Amino acid sequence: MYPFFGQKLDFALRWGYRRLTRRLRRAGLQRGQRVIDFGCGSGLLVQYLREQGYDAVGYDPYSGDHGDGARLAETYDAVIAQDVIEHDEDPLAVLARLDALARPGALIAIGTPNADGIDLDRPEKFVHSLHQPYHRHILALPALLAAGRARGWRLERTYLSPYTNMPGLSLPFLHHYMRCFDGTINVLFERPMNSVRLWLSPETAFYLILGYWLCDEADVVAIFRKPNPTA
Repeated sequence: MYPFFGQKLDFALRWGYRRLTRRLRRAGLQRGQRVIDFGCGSGLLVQYLREQGYDAVGYDPYSGDHGDGARLAETYDAVIAQDVIEHDEDPLAVLARLDALARPGALIAIGTPNADGIDLDRPEKFVHSLHQPYHRHILALPALLAAGRARGWRLERTYLSPYTNMPGLSLPFLHHYMRCFDGTINVLFERPMNSVRLWLSPETAFYLILGYWLCDEADVVAIFRKPNPTA
């Protein structure tokens, strides 16, 4: 099981979700609208969105609280799929499922690794984006955009870094932090601080201060809009 299932809705996660919500609002999401987080894990984004005034639900077949398949029979004003399509043997089939969940005119937000931003000559730098063997198919951003266009979706916004890249808690800093321990993502949830490598490394201060601007394009977000023939 991913360590994300044991995550808490703390200050750092709220900060990240606030960034994600602002991106969706720039694309047209409004409070009170019906939202589904497809592949929601333990449902913390759903909890946050509800606190912010959205009519949010989640679906994840691996979650005891959010595994109700009846939610897949409904339609929504916004469909969020963060870190989902790369886990499926057929990511294009996942896009078809997202399309079925989206009402005419709905937003469809997809966050996923970007094959164009991964340098396979340096796989150790991109180990978390590659995340083998769990990431089965990683699309390049142009392929993702083309797949959206093929479904008739209109691209609203593209972001070349995920919402988790934040000032002070940037992805480059978090990757450095993990390397100072055992290199696994679990340490981000256990949050140990007793690493000599962490406190003696000059990279710690460097990434804390400048990491936000040094994030690569190995993870991207594309926000589409499903056409509304009656609009």
